[in-house]
Amino acid sequence: MDDFWADLLKREERFLASARPEFRHGAPLVSVSSLAEQYYCEYKLENEFAYGEVPTEAKEKGTELHDELIPGVSVTADDFVGLVTKKEPSYAVLRVWGSVGGLRMVGMPDHIVWSAGKPIWLVELKTTRGDPAPLWEDQENQARVYGLLLDLMGLDCSRLRLAVVRVKARELSEEERKLWLVEVSDALMAGKAGELESRKGGRMKVHEMVHDRRLAVRAVTAKAGYWTGAREPTSSTSAGKCRACEYSSVCEKSLAKSV
Repeated sequence: MDDFWADLLKREERFLASARPEFRHGAPLVSVSSLAEQYYCEYKLENEFAYGEVPTEAKEKGTELHDELIPGVSVTADDFVGLVTKKEPSYAVLRVWGSVGGLRMVGMPDHIVWSAGKPIWLVELKTTRGDPAPLWEDQENQARVYGLLLDLMGLDCSRLRLAVVRVKARELSEEERKLWLVEVSDALMAGKAGELESRKGGRMKVHEMVHDRRLAVRAVTAKAGYWTGAREPTSSTSAGKCRACEYSSVCEKSLAKSV
């Protein structure tokens, strides 16, 4: 393992070991997924802390499909470095971490394509039963912050692009699910995501973005006050979101009760 990767592992150990319960609800670290959820509704996040995660059939099915499309295989640190430093493109994910806007953050992206030790595509998968065409603010910012943390870790992100792939996974055949990871990666690297969308006939939408540190930092700082105690949580103004929320029956801010 070369000096950069050995140093990165040591810096990660120090970063995690120095975490203290300094943020809202005694959190020592803020997860990227939690920050993204703030863009949906901060009171949903508050209720999750208060009542725990509420299992739903849709959530469980979505998780199963997500895991099927992006299967995980553990490798050693040496094997990971050997894989991602090859010149030919390879697929591997790692935990991302760093300090942004006064927050100590950590997260695990869905999928990263590497070449010669550089991340060239960071891909987030979002399964949906509805129209895959819209890109929601929480999904965009989640991908952007993952990219920012890779950058802050010292990785060369000069070629990094981001993709949020929204897919009606239930409508894909078993064979399509097996090939999904390779199909999407190959299409992104070849600049043919549009052709892949056409072949899937409206079952998939690939939202591509350029990595932009400025936009990602802005996404974090806009929500940091919730974690630092500088402000109280804000609630969604969408009755539709409230109706879809699993905490609507207990949430003091729910609009579903009045519609």
